Amino acid sequence: MNNIISNDRAIIVPIDFSSTSQNALMHAADHAEIFGNDIVMVHILEESYLSHLFGGNQNRNEMMRIGIEQKMKELKNEVLVKHPKLKIDFLIHEGKVYKAIVEISEKMGCDSIIMGTKGAEGIEQIIGSTSSRVMSYANVPVIIVNEFPKKGRYEKLVLPIDLSKESKQKVTWAIHIAKKYNSEVHIISEVEDDEFLRNKIRATIYQVKNILEQNGVKAIIFELDEDRFPGHLGVDTLKYADEINADLILIMTHQEKGFSEFIFGSEAQQIVNRVNKVPVMCIHPKETAFRYIGTEGFY
Repeated sequence: MNNIISNDRAIIVPIDFSSTSQNALMHAADHAEIFGNDIVMVHILEESYLSHLFGGNQNRNEMMRIGIEQKMKELKNEVLVKHPKLKIDFLIHEGKVYKAIVEISEKMGCDSIIMGTKGAEGIEQIIGSTSSRVMSYANVPVIIVNEFPKKGRYEKLVLPIDLSKESKQKVTWAIHIAKKYNSEVHIISEVEDDEFLRNKIRATIYQVKNILEQNGVKAIIFELDEDRFPGHLGVDTLKYADEINADLILIMTHQEKGFSEFIFGSEAQQIVNRVNKVPVMCIHPKETAFRYIGTEGFY
C-alpha cells in the first residue's frame, strides 16, 4: 500500500464489479459532485483466491491485474459521462477485503467510504458481512448502498434516537447534510413501557428537534408504537424508512467489544445486514465527531 496518496477529500468506493458496488459508485458520484469530493475506486484481490486460482504464478497474476485495470477504466469513463468534472482515480491491492479497505482509508485519510452490500444471510449474519465489518472498524463515515437510489438527493433523513450519549452525535451530521439538500429529518424512537424512560427519551428527541430547527432544518418526530412497530429499533427503523420513502438512515456504530457482542451483533450491524432500498450512513462515535461541521466536503 505504498502508492496510496493522502487525500482528505476522497470518497473511497470498493469495487468488485457487482451491480451493488456499481450502484454505490454512481451514488457516490452524485454526492461527490454536490460536495466537491474526489472519488477513489478500490478493488481488493484476495491473496488466498489468487494463490488458489493461479498457484502463485506471477505472470498470470499480472495478467489478471491488467484485466482489472481495464474494467476500472471503463467504470471510470461511465461515471465521467454523467459527471465530466469529477476527479476519479482507482487503486488495486491484495489482502483481506475489509482489512484492506480500512487500512487504505486510514493511510489516505479519506473523507468517507461508500460501498455496496447484498446484506448478509445465514452464517454471515453471525460472522458479519464485509460491509458490516468495514462499518465496525472504519473511523470515517461509511454509507452502505444496496439498490440504486432513484433521487440522487437526500430529501428525507431518518434519525433513530435512543438514550445513549453517542446517539446525539448524529445530529451534527444530520444538520450538515440537511442544509445541503434542504432535507427534512425524521426523528424516531421506540415507545418505552417504563414511564421514567418514556419521559426521558421524549425530552431527548424534543431537544434534538429544537437543535435541528435552530439550525434551519425541518424536523418531524415519530414514536414507533408497539402495535405498528413490534420489533427492535433496528428492524423498526428500516420499516419506517421504507414507509416514508426515505433517502438516508443515520446510525452510530460501535467497535466490537467482546465475543458475545460479536456473535449477536449490534443494532447497527442488524440494520446494515438487512439494508435494502434505503442507504445507511454509519458514523463511528468519537470525541472529534463535531469537527466535520462547516467543512466543504461530503462529511
